[in-house]
Amino acid sequence: MKKEIQKWIDDFVSVHNPAYGQTPCPYARAAKVKYVRAKNIAEALADVKNNWTDDFEVVCIYTATKNYTPWMTSKLVDVFNMEMMYTDLVALEDHPDDKEIINGVQMNFGKCILVLVQRLSKLNEASNILKEKGYYDNWSKENVDDTVAWRFSW
Repeated sequence: MKKEIQKWIDDFVSVHNPAYGQTPCPYARAAKVKYVRAKNIAEALADVKNNWTDDFEVVCIYTATKNYTPWMTSKLVDVFNMEMMYTDLVALEDHPDDKEIINGVQMNFGKCILVLVQRLSKLNEASNILKEKGYYDNWSKENVDDTVAWRFSW
């Protein structure tokens, strides 16, 4: 699955998408990523929490779609974020059954659940750069709120 995630990053996330009108994530390809296959997201997040190292920019935890509902995935990530955002770590989830559509384009990986953990300050800094370049100008308020704005409330 790791190779499929990397292929998705190289072939979709990191390239200009004509329907979307831009590159979904201009920073993804350059990020140093640690991949963690997990049956238990809570345990994997606890391990990240207890053993974070800046040797990687992103920890990508992945697990089978059948292991968690979208609601449960979101709640596990919310609990992690409530505890860890003040330490400058944030987790973002992607569940195949919780479609993320921005400007008519589905952003989800779609083959398994992904939980991405990274430094909140670096993510917000990158978001600010994108905002200055007009990256979010065509996004709905709901998409901006769900994807970006909530991270700045800490």
